[in-house]
Amino acid sequence: MEDRAFKLNPNIGKTKVGLILPSVNCILEPELYAVAPSGISFHAARVFLAETTPEALIKMEEDLESAARLMATVNPHVVAYACTSGSLIKGLGWDRVIIDKIQSIVGCRAVTTSTAMVQGLKALGIKKVAVATPYLDVVNKHEVAFLKSNGFDVVACEGLGLSGPAVREQKPETVYELAGRVDKPEADGLFISCTDFRALEVIEALEHDLGKPVTSSNQVTLWAMLKLLGQPGPVKGYGRLLSEMPELGLLA
Repeated sequence: MEDRAFKLNPNIGKTKVGLILPSVNCILEPELYAVAPSGISFHAARVFLAETTPEALIKMEEDLESAARLMATVNPHVVAYACTSGSLIKGLGWDRVIIDKIQSIVGCRAVTTSTAMVQGLKALGIKKVAVATPYLDVVNKHEVAFLKSNGFDVVACEGLGLSGPAVREQKPETVYELAGRVDKPEADGLFISCTDFRALEVIEALEHDLGKPVTSSNQVTLWAMLKLLGQPGPVKGYGRLLSEMPELGLLA
């Protein structure tokens, strides 16, 4: 058999990233594949979530250990529990509980999106933050409380009152308009919450128009995973956090 030149996939066989994400989520994976550096493959296990309510977010964690055992068979290099509200819904320290559970099963470093949110804001020097979300008000209250307990001054928070599949159906233009509305002059920066919300596509425009750093759930999750992997970046076109790649803090 004569030698053949194959068209090899550069993302296979190098760095494997595990994602444990809500079953309803349709945005995280395509966003990560679109912007992550070459050489990374993403492998997902899902935990059931149909509605974004406190009760459903808490119940979602019941599937965590099963999802982590599935993920362990992939032998990942790092794992993210990729749900913002689900990793903060029980308050300060809940993200650490989730991280410890995952790490004890998969045998590699892990991070949650809420952990990455806290560390990303700190890495950018943001102390006063405006928060835009797709969530119901009852979920927003949990996020504001979590940020405050981690030392941030939340100067504004506004949600769209959405739950479940309605979140992923929002267009980037809707995210852009919401972020512009929630921003305040006194805010050092802006955080756009939810891994099923199309925020990554509008970050550069928002940073240009608002004149301050803008972060999102999928952006901070990718940044934290790259840092834990020792990947220097940068990733251009999706905000200062990924283009500058500031150092990861201590909580992860």
